[in-house]
Amino acid sequence: LSKIPAAILILMAFSGVMNVNGQERIGLQAAIDTALKNNLSVKNEKLKAEYQQKLISSSANIPQANLSTEFGQINSIYNDNRLGLNQSFSFPTVYSNQKKVLNEEWKSSVLGVSLKEAEIKRTVTQIYHGIIILKEKEKLLLQADSIYSEFVKKANLRLKTGESNVLEKATAQSQRAGIFLQLKSLQEEILLAKLQLQLVLNSSNRFEPGESSIKMDLPAEISIPELGEHPLLKISGQQKLITTANTQLEQSKKLPDLSIGYSNSSIQGMGADNLLYSSSRRFNSGHIGIGIPIFAGAQKARVNASKVREMMADNDYQNQLQTINTQYQSAKSQYESYLEAANYFEQSSLPEAITISQTADKQFINGQINYLDWVMLNNQAIMTKNNYLDLIKALNESIINLNYLGSKQ
Repeated sequence: LSKIPAAILILMAFSGVMNVNGQERIGLQAAIDTALKNNLSVKNEKLKAEYQQKLISSSANIPQANLSTEFGQINSIYNDNRLGLNQSFSFPTVYSNQKKVLNEEWKSSVLGVSLKEAEIKRTVTQIYHGIIILKEKEKLLLQADSIYSEFVKKANLRLKTGESNVLEKATAQSQRAGIFLQLKSLQEEILLAKLQLQLVLNSSNRFEPGESSIKMDLPAEISIPELGEHPLLKISGQQKLITTANTQLEQSKKLPDLSIGYSNSSIQGMGADNLLYSSSRRFNSGHIGIGIPIFAGAQKARVNASKVREMMADNDYQNQLQTINTQYQSAKSQYESYLEAANYFEQSSLPEAITISQTADKQFINGQINYLDWVMLNNQAIMTKNNYLDLIKALNESIINLNYLGSKQ
């Protein structure tokens, strides 16, 4: 578990985020549901998707209309005036392709929400089961502390009665001091882990795992095609669609621009029809224009550049596919290795540790071993259990990784 900076802890303490009056017990699924609902990172991804969705309506980005006026000797010696309204726009295909690009980008942002949710699920599960393992380690250290506490008392008594020397007392005190420091360090780690859980869940409550099983359920079997449904790979595939749509957009921009206009003017004096017109008489006209792309070199370059981006996106997709396959094979191999080791511990090492503790107790009661031997044998049994917890933590991590790689949109 990563360490939370001291500044964050201080800020939380003074802002009233921590509930010091008690801790609320919570199940793993409830913790995941709470995080998916409250976590700010997930909310941000949803806002990004909403932002991209609203941008789709901006696809028809038509330039502003141009309103103009003229006054002066436009047609003759008389002062005339002219009002004009002009509107230019791209070929309709451009707007449809722009909408296609924005729509594909929105789909990518929706996939981003799925990816963030999968990551949050993994994070919550890691912290949650990490706390359970740490609490089990705390029990072992408390047991060891109790043993060495009795050892110190016995050593002091034996020193007073002359049955031992000062070395035995110093050894006992040193061993207990070491256990005490380990216990304090572990308890701080538990506190930090709970704060991490509280932060991920974005809650004002301090949570305590409501489950006690240290070993996670076995992961469901994942087929290779299912790996292709992972949000990370879907996003990479969506980038290919975005670059393809962008190439189509750049190609459509080579089509001619269009423009339409309308003008209204006065023409004072004798007209071509031999009639005399005053300034109150208005004359109308309209025009339609087409922009011919004579200098299209820059736009061709943009099309070629976009095609390169398509190839890059395809390479990124293939690389992401290989990466996920490799991660899956690695996680599966680790899982199988840790599971085999855990089974060995459960079938052999843990029963042996129990036997060692029980035998040491009997031999100590019968006077066959001294107190120091009894302490060392119990300590050996505790270390075996601690090593088992470390192994279960690694096994759980491999299961969490497999579940994450099996995530779907």
